[in-house]
Amino acid sequence: MTDQKISNPYALVDPTERGRTNRSDLAPASPPPTTAGTPRRSALDSILRFFGFSIAGALILIALVVLAGLWFMRDTATNLLTRSSETTVINGEAIVESIRQANKQILVEHYNVVDIDYTEAPAGWLGLLPIQQNFVLLLKGRVPAGFDLATLGADDIWISADGRRVQLVLPPPVIFTENIALDLENSRLLGQGDTCPDLICRDQLTAMQEDLLPQGRRLLTEASLRSGILNQVASDGQRYYEQFLRALGFEEVRVVVSGESLDDD
Repeated sequence: MTDQKISNPYALVDPTERGRTNRSDLAPASPPPTTAGTPRRSALDSILRFFGFSIAGALILIALVVLAGLWFMRDTATNLLTRSSETTVINGEAIVESIRQANKQILVEHYNVVDIDYTEAPAGWLGLLPIQQNFVLLLKGRVPAGFDLATLGADDIWISADGRRVQLVLPPPVIFTENIALDLENSRLLGQGDTCPDLICRDQLTAMQEDLLPQGRRLLTEASLRSGILNQVASDGQRYYEQFLRALGFEEVRVVVSGESLDDD
């Protein structure tokens, strides 16, 4: 038998070469070149544009806020300057009228105690008889004092031309005797004697109403005068009306009590 060469295409091929050959044969063909068109925007470009618009909007907003703040400050400063430059004109008659509305202004009250020794005897030849009635009363009461503001007039107040200074002249302080309040509940009848018939002398109730209590009011008034009630009214009135006038915006205030002359303009 003679040797015969077998024709096998795979027998003499290196496996590595075969792999390369197969891969090259199986590789896809490169796509044909495309025609040039409009390039698409990248994601980075979109982000940059977004931030650009955001920054521009923020700058515009800040500018608007700054402008609004400047306008507000200018308006506020204008109002303050306008208010400070305005001069408030206060009418003296209006002040007097507001004060007079208080009419009888009670500023001080004194609570006093007085002794009343009252004796009544018949007049004429009956007085020779040993008949009389007498009372010893410990009387208590409140004595009010203040100003009768109904007498206050427009001439009693002076205001400077610039409206900064004012002077007020109050009427003299008085005791309001008609407003004295007798404290009969805490008063005491210390002693009494009555040997006078009712046909000759008045009864006890009539004597107290017509003589005893009016005398008690006079004694209470005298006691308050001795204790300096009018001086206290003058002092308290000056302080009260100084504060009242300062509250109206006056810078320099003077209050005097009747008899003191106004300063020269």
